[in-house]
Amino acid sequence: MDDRIPCKNPQCANRILPATALRTEGFCMPCVNARKRQEHDAFIKKNRKTINVFDGINDPVEMLKRVHAPREPDPLIAWVPCPVPTDKLYQQLSADECLRMAGYAEELFDSGSHDLAQEICTCLAAFTEARLDNGLRKWLHDGDLDFYSALPFHRAPPDVRDELLHRIEKDDENRNVLLIALAWIGDEVVVEHFKRWREKPPSWCQTLYVPPHHYAHQAGWELTEEGRRRDLYFRRCTHLVKQVPAEPGLFRAVTEPGTHCPHCAMPLIHLFDVAPAAVGLSNDEWPGHIRILTCQCCTAYETVYAKVDSHGQPQWLEQNVRSALASENAADWIRLPVESLHLGEARLPLFAADPFLPTTFSQLGGHPAWVQDAEYPSCPECAKTMMFLAQLSYEDIDESAEGMLYGFICPTCRTTATSYQQT
Repeated sequence: MDDRIPCKNPQCANRILPATALRTEGFCMPCVNARKRQEHDAFIKKNRKTINVFDGINDPVEMLKRVHAPREPDPLIAWVPCPVPTDKLYQQLSADECLRMAGYAEELFDSGSHDLAQEICTCLAAFTEARLDNGLRKWLHDGDLDFYSALPFHRAPPDVRDELLHRIEKDDENRNVLLIALAWIGDEVVVEHFKRWREKPPSWCQTLYVPPHHYAHQAGWELTEEGRRRDLYFRRCTHLVKQVPAEPGLFRAVTEPGTHCPHCAMPLIHLFDVAPAAVGLSNDEWPGHIRILTCQCCTAYETVYAKVDSHGQPQWLEQNVRSALASENAADWIRLPVESLHLGEARLPLFAADPFLPTTFSQLGGHPAWVQDAEYPSCPECAKTMMFLAQLSYEDIDESAEGMLYGFICPTCRTTATSYQQT
């Protein structure tokens, strides 16, 4: 016999045991919990305070200190965000203000706040041309090699480089991050060591998953057959934004040539259509525009290659791998809007080199922001590593989307490639 009774809430169809009704004043547990949530939300709304730590502060260094200051989550406090984006604040720093910010990072190392100090050093390395010599020395002196990012080491002084080279011979536990830091330094001494380790691998190479010289890819370069450094990205870097540009003929993102993917039947796109001069190439190095042909669905699963024909038009390569998942998902694929991003302001080449930097990531040229590992494709014609040309972040088009599309070129063979990464 069912002795349950109706919930006291007239809008609720649930029935509850009499014993439950005695404990809850006649309401079912879903209604009790809903009432508690309403009371909690009402309490928060009534007692919540708004705090603006940037009020009256005009000094960009003081503003940045407040930006980086850790705050414990508190539902009773609504923190007013900084009125200036973090990357813009760093760009506004004068040479003296960069020194002050670097000095603040050194103080944080001294006080034991290593994570915060590394975070600030990474921002300074990406967004400014500040020297971080003393901060890097403190970083190594403290023995903290759990890197937030190795990017700050790209301007390390010789003594820091030599200390890394000394440690790498005996520090089995941290050899991986030491090699990444050395790759970011990438000077003649590091290149010579990578060459030597390639020719005569030391015994500690057995502890690695890849040969030491392969770590150069993490910092955007490779060791050539002759033992020289070859950069894999263009130093000239331009932010991609939604605003219409002053010179629209230099660049277009996501245009449709009117052809369809031979694998999944989706419309093909030119992910990027770039005048060579926009990245510093001459017409002799790449005659006509650089058009990177791809299928936005297929490249989410496999690297997609194309080759420019004698008429300057990119053609789908038969060697492209067919993806069963792309064929299954193409009909429901959400297509990128046409020509939604344009050339913006110039950036430093490492401005978006780390995916955790507080910035937006769509850009032409510069160092790529690898969401996962550094994966430069090999040219299908000459087998050499292709150069990074540009990247498009889905979040810059739709805040609810994620992932990064990358475009690559081989100027020698006039081939192109696209790939995709996401968290």
